[in-house]
Amino acid sequence: MMDLVTVLDADSLEPLFDGAQPMRVTVRESSKLTSWPVEDGTQRTDHRVLDPVEIDLGVLITEANKNLFESLRQTFIEGRSLVVQTQVRSYPAMMIFEMPHDELPETGDAVAVSVKLREVITIKPEFGTLPPSSVADQKQASTVKRGAQQTQAADAPTQRKSSTLYRIAN
Repeated sequence: MMDLVTVLDADSLEPLFDGAQPMRVTVRESSKLTSWPVEDGTQRTDHRVLDPVEIDLGVLITEANKNLFESLRQTFIEGRSLVVQTQVRSYPAMMIFEMPHDELPETGDAVAVSVKLREVITIKPEFGTLPPSSVADQKQASTVKRGAQQTQAADAPTQRKSSTLYRIAN
């Protein structure tokens, strides 16, 4: 019988957690619809936001492979990026965000661990120069090639432009 799920390291694509006995896999793919009321009292929707994929993976760890729990925990602590392969789809960029477990006398030497994974998409900011032609105020253009600039206090007497009321009161 084929395994319900395989968890792979995202960098090396090596299978992780050999010996884990998956009991159940639940994959949640959801979205949110943005809505607003209109004059007649009805709701309108014009946009949908996809939520990160979440996977609940129930695993049974027996006495024979107790070191598997430490491997799971270490992956959780490190925040490693994982690929989860189910019977119908592969889910990249997954990370363990929760792993509660139950230790019950009726399960004997086995421990049930509920591994919860969430899709993580990181955004890398882009930095670049801003040419003076792209801004209304030339002072907001890129300062990379301007060298060291001397600053002065914002309330310096020579630069202060005060209101008429301020000049009357002072």
